[in-house]
Formats: sequence, C-alpha cells, structure tokens
Amino acid sequence: MSQSERSNRAFVLSLTAGILILANAASVAAAAMWFPWVIPTLPGSSGNDPTILYSVAAVGLICGVLVLLGAIMLRSDQADKRAWGIMIVVFSIPSVVTGGGFIIGFILGILGGAKALSRNTKMQTTKPATTTA
Repeated sequence: MSQSERSNRAFVLSLTAGILILANAASVAAAAMWFPWVIPTLPGSSGNDPTILYSVAAVGLICGVLVLLGAIMLRSDQADKRAWGIMIVVFSIPSVVTGGGFIIGFILGILGGAKALSRNTKMQTTKPATTTA
C-alpha cells in the first residue's frame, strides 16, 4: 500500500467518523429537547434532567467537530499527519459518552487515527562521514 493510499484511507475513515459522531450528538440533542423520556434515567433519579442531556450532546458535538477538523487537516497539512492522527484518536475516545457516533464512528475514528499514525515518514538519509587516514 502506497503512502498516498494510506493517507487517503485515514482521511476517509476519520471524515466518516466525524460525521457519524456529529450525527449521533445531534440526535442526542434532539432527543433531549423533544423526547427526554426516550433516554433512560439513571437508577435512583426522578427523571431526566435536560441540562445533563444537553451537556452530553455538547460534548459529542465538540468531539465530532474536532474529529472533522483533524480529518480535514490530515488531508491538507502533509507535514503534521502524526499530530492530526493523535488529535483524531484523542477526540474519538470521549465521543463514547454520547454514543460514539453510533459506536461505528468511534471505531472508525480510532482506525483512521491509527492509520495516520502508522504512516511512515520519509527519513532523509545521510552519508556516513569519511575519514582520511
């Protein structure tokens, strides 16, 4: 697999993950707004507090936007692919709080970030110093 194919696959996986995480967070926000009884309550609580559900949705939206940003920068900034791969992995993990992009988004984010991290950077070869005796 060539470097460009690996970069392209990492981009597509990460972009798909970001879109799924955003869609999942938007559905949590919509459920919190219009259908709060759909989301199960915690044991011992009297009901769903909409502010908690909005906070959970906000975490998902922030994670989704940052995964999308990482995917776009992965595509455009060729020099820092490792940094963007780390960003994608780091913000895919807390997306699990909102459902992780229907879980598939979480998995694709981890895979896309890992592919970006596994990309071999071209190392410059230097000639060994020659000594004259």
